[in-house]
Amino acid sequence: MLVFGLNYRTAPVGLLERLAVPDHLRAKAFEDLLGREHVREAVVLSTCNRVEVYAAVSRYHGGVADLRHFAAEWAGVPIDDLAPLAYDYFEERAAAHLFAVASGLDSMVVGERQIHGQVREAFKQADDAGAVGRLLGALFRQSMRVAKRARVETDLDAGRATMVDVGLQAAERALGDLHGCRALIVGAGQMGGIAAERLASVASSVTVTNRTADRAEELAAKVGGAALPFTALREALAEADLVLTSTGAGEPVIGYADVEAAVAGRAGRRLALVDLAVPRDVDQACAGVPGVTVLDIDAVRTLTDAGERGVDVRKARAIVEEAASSYAGWTRTVQVEPTVRGLRTRAEEIRQSELARLEGRLGELDESQRAAVDTLTRGIINTLLHEPTVRLKRHADHRGAELYATALAELFDLPAAGDPTVLPSDDAGRGAGSAEGSRGQAGDAPSGPDRGAQDRGGRGTGASGESAA
Repeated sequence: MLVFGLNYRTAPVGLLERLAVPDHLRAKAFEDLLGREHVREAVVLSTCNRVEVYAAVSRYHGGVADLRHFAAEWAGVPIDDLAPLAYDYFEERAAAHLFAVASGLDSMVVGERQIHGQVREAFKQADDAGAVGRLLGALFRQSMRVAKRARVETDLDAGRATMVDVGLQAAERALGDLHGCRALIVGAGQMGGIAAERLASVASSVTVTNRTADRAEELAAKVGGAALPFTALREALAEADLVLTSTGAGEPVIGYADVEAAVAGRAGRRLALVDLAVPRDVDQACAGVPGVTVLDIDAVRTLTDAGERGVDVRKARAIVEEAASSYAGWTRTVQVEPTVRGLRTRAEEIRQSELARLEGRLGELDESQRAAVDTLTRGIINTLLHEPTVRLKRHADHRGAELYATALAELFDLPAAGDPTVLPSDDAGRGAGSAEGSRGQAGDAPSGPDRGAQDRGGRGTGASGESAA
């Protein structure tokens, strides 16, 4: 299990927007990822603050290479330029990283809630595309539980600050007091909704525009504002003092000519454009228009509080680390399951072979006696294999199971183990069957602490030195 990515700490917004995977290109991204030699499952998390690929892979080094090449090719940048800005984590550290991300611990605004929904949506899209199997299915479902627990058991959610709040603080620095300003919201998604609610109490007017008119009208009605057709965006810019935009357009929706026309005849009134989209919604050249301030993710980043806003972050991180250790123990147990199945299959083959060899003598027995012989021999096999099976899984729980599994396979001449990321019932392997097989498997992953596994697995390869949580 691997995660490979770049985030707001390691990369500028210009690179993040080249790496971004918008919703309409997710299917293409999954096809690309699953077509690579070592990638078995994949989830892509692409937000304004990060682009990360979570993958179940057949080999560590081969998997890292596959994910690096995917990212470099997707962004259209040389892999040597990308690698120093990226990070990759393996097994337990990968789990700890996702749990921290879903809990808001790795966000630009610590504790912000939007990322929880973004992680859930990323998993849903991958599952719907057939890119999720047993390992990532369990991992992402566990991340939802960990994030909920972190918010319930700590004050992580106390401030409820969001990227929108920090963006509005940046706008206030540029414009002064926002009371009485005329606000324009471009995009009626989650960020647009938060911005409209925040501004409804201070702005003299709130106007909402969106490519889908119904969503704009619904949000405008909710905050007592007005909705405009997306085709009227240029005219709306001319009336606004503050514009907050966050769409999934994939390319700028506000161009230089739009802004230049908007400031004409404003009699010196300043215009602030808060762009929280990745890829950016506002053409970078707009910052050169006199009287206009453009605040993108990079600009907003400078206002985030590195002091973690007084929340009980330490306790939340402890919850994350405990859950990651527990999950890692479960994955190690999964990895020895093919050996356990192979051992039991070999024992059953021997039992059936011996019963067949003695068929002539058994023919003299009645049905009840034959059933007794069958029960007796089956019981001997189960009793004989019970302790080795328990001990092998216990060693897996505490690490070091590979040596024992290899020894068993050699001593009993077991066939090569299959891919542990594929469920036994999933004969189709990867793809739609894999996603289907992952459903209903949440109970396979642990929800409590693992009694062993205290040292961290994995490593970070980026220049940021970002911690697992």
